[in-house]
Order: sequence, then structure tokens, then C-alpha cells
Amino acid sequence: MKIIFRLIFFLLITVIFLLGYMTFFGLETKKFNNQIIKKIKDINNGLDLELKEIKLIFDPLSFSINAKTIGPKLKIKNKIIEIENVKTQVSLRSLINDKFSLENLEIYSKPLKIKDLISFIRTINNASELYVLEKIVREGYLITDIKIDFDDKGKIKNNYSINGLVKDIKIDFL
Repeated sequence: MKIIFRLIFFLLITVIFLLGYMTFFGLETKKFNNQIIKKIKDINNGLDLELKEIKLIFDPLSFSINAKTIGPKLKIKNKIIEIENVKTQVSLRSLINDKFSLENLEIYSKPLKIKDLISFIRTINNASELYVLEKIVREGYLITDIKIDFDDKGKIKNNYSINGLVKDIKIDFL
């Protein structure tokens, strides 16, 4: 009986220590990179994603995992978009119940050349408006912050926000 109590006490202390460690320090891993890249490929087969380590921190109040990666790159053909960081919150309840588990997504970009960004978007969606825009924009930079919330089914809620700063833009209409 004494051994059982010691074993339960040891397991309880170990679980508390692990939860405390995951809450305050978190875990950096590359183990989920292939799964994330595969999901991106499902959206667009030509789109490639280069990820570094992802930091996971447990949030005991909302019973979720906060995930953050720094410096990912989106690639399609020979076009590259560098991103400052990406953050998301994964609901453990939804993950356990095999439902859509992302609650939100925050994307912060590095300064992007507007001409390169338009060219990148044109490789995904070759609309005539983007062609005209690419021809009239000479130079300039764009920094964006994108915040998206998802519902239980994975649909984007209407409360998303896209904020940006355009700097040193030059447009030539002729």
C-alpha cells in the first residue's frame, strides 16, 4: 500500500512539473513541420512552406496550446515570401474530439517588396487586375499584420483584421 501511494505521489509530482515546464518554458520542436507542410500542399499543391522550429506553450486556463514559429517562408515556383512570425492557438478539447482545432491565426510579415508580393499572388491567382497592378507599381514596401479567428468548422469568422503599412511606394500610371 505504501508503494502505491509513493508511486501515485511520484506520478503526480512528475505531471505537475511537466505541466509547469510546458506552461512557463514550453517546448521547441520540428516534429509537426511535415504535417503542417502537407496541409499547405492540400490547399495548393504548388505552394511550399519552409518552417523552422515551432515553440509550443501550454495554456492551462483555456486548455490549449499556443504555437509560434519565427521566420517561415512561403515559396511557389521561384517566388518567395518571408514572414516574420506566425502564431496560433490550438484547442486541446477540439483536438481530442477530432474537430477543427485552430482557434485563431496571427501572421506578421517582414517588409515585403510590393512588386514581389503582387508577383507571388499572381502565381496563385492570375487575375488581370493583378497584372495591371504589377505593371503600374514601380517600388515600395508593405508590412502586414493579419489576425484571423476560426469557428468550430474551420470557417473564417467575419471579425478578421488585416493591418498594414505601405512605405516608399512609387506608382507609374503611364
